Amino acid sequence: MDVWYSRPIFFVKDPTEALTFYVDKLGFKQDWAHVHEQQLIVVQVSRDGFELILNKDATRAGAGRIYFHLDDHQVQALRQEVESKGLTTKARHWGMPITEIADLDGNELFFDSLST
Repeated sequence: MDVWYSRPIFFVKDPTEALTFYVDKLGFKQDWAHVHEQQLIVVQVSRDGFELILNKDATRAGAGRIYFHLDDHQVQALRQEVESKGLTTKARHWGMPITEIADLDGNELFFDSLST
């Protein structure tokens, strides 16, 4: 069976600031980066097998959304982790209860589990 490998892209105004946010607040690690004329243009971050590309494009920044389904204990642990770093999570309903985290540009990360 063939497998399609994919990675979502979030457009951001400032990849350096976005990288700091994803690493320091959300616990991602930097995988690779593309620098042009001493400016960070594209960077990939990952966490627990999930890979995300952050691409500089101020005109498109903030319109992305990613949905994750995690086990109950994973969502609780994530909430505690990011809130301990000063990040606010938001309880929302999106056909089911979810926990929302927005990045600096307004891109949304939606997390759900059976008990959220």
